[in-house]
Amino acid sequence: MSNEPTSSHGGSVMDASIPVIILAISFIVLLIWQIKISHTQSGLLSQQYGVFQNAITRQEPQVNQAHQVETNLAKLAQDLIDTAKTDDTAKAIAAKYIQHNSAAPAASPAAQ
Repeated sequence: MSNEPTSSHGGSVMDASIPVIILAISFIVLLIWQIKISHTQSGLLSQQYGVFQNAITRQEPQVNQAHQVETNLAKLAQDLIDTAKTDDTAKAIAAKYIQHNSAAPAASPAAQ
C-alpha cells in the first residue's frame, strides 16, 4: 500500500480540493468579466452624454429664437388688443384670432 491518505471511496484527499480550485477560478473569471462589462458600459455612457451635450448645444440657438418669437407674438397680440379698443378692423381680427380668458386679465399674453 502507499503512504497517501485515502478517502472512503478509495480516492486521495487531494481530489477534494479540485472542485474548490475550479470554483475559485470560475469566480475569478466571472469577476474579471463583470469588471470588463462595467468598464465598457461606463465608456458608452460617457460617449452618450457627450452626444446629448452636443445636441443641446446645437439646439440652443433655435430655443432662444423660439423664445424671441413667442415674446414678439405676445407683444403683437397685446398691441392688437389695445388697438381693438379704438379700431373696428382690429376688433374684428382680435375677435377672430384671440380667445379671451375671462379669468385672466387682457395683459396676460405680454406678461409671458
